Amino acid sequence: MNFVTLTSDEFNAFTTKHFSHYTQSAIHYNHKVDLKGDVHLVGVKDDNGQVIAGCLLTEARTLKFFKYFYTHRGPVMDYTNQSLVAFFFKALTSYLKKQNCLYVLVDPYLIENLRNADGEIVKSYDNRAFVRTMDTLGYKHQGFPVGYDSMSQIRWLSVLDLKDKTEDQLLKEMDYQTRRNIKKTYDIGVKTKTLTIDETQTFSTYSIWPKKSMVSNSVSYHTLKKCKSYTMTTPC
Repeated sequence: MNFVTLTSDEFNAFTTKHFSHYTQSAIHYNHKVDLKGDVHLVGVKDDNGQVIAGCLLTEARTLKFFKYFYTHRGPVMDYTNQSLVAFFFKALTSYLKKQNCLYVLVDPYLIENLRNADGEIVKSYDNRAFVRTMDTLGYKHQGFPVGYDSMSQIRWLSVLDLKDKTEDQLLKEMDYQTRRNIKKTYDIGVKTKTLTIDETQTFSTYSIWPKKSMVSNSVSYHTLKKCKSYTMTTPC
């Protein structure tokens, strides 16, 4: 096995065929390159030159001379293969030391529990082997926090299985309040309209975030070079 830097095309080909978070994508990488360039693509290739692990990392300056790194729900790999896990993270540690890394936050896209709408555990997954491997490499598990943290992504995700299901089936399987809200959009005639980049101010004007105690980005945030259009939902 060889630890290597990956091209955007190699990374895209690998992540599109393996279970991964959307932040581990070539689209995210290309956006970060255009925005600040503070992004890295690394991975592992087997002896035949095939990519078997890949990871997008971003960096941030800290204490003037050092850097903080974050793996964005990565790396993408087979976490049941502990020899691969050990090889990747040992090599990653060496790579980051050369980048003046002070700290790296790793939050792999691993499922710990599947829960129903009431928060009750339906199925659990055993990730202890991975945790033990990381511990032997000097990484420290920080527990299972709940709530929001500015340093990392939320741990709980709400998902809906769309495979082989009709629209009516999906609606019936949703929570009552969700079904009610969806039906309400039909009653009041909610439509979607694609806005041009010149209509970004309209998007900002119609935003309801102040009423909902939410945080919104400025208009300049929405006019990044890579952004072409926006979708706004309004009653007709």
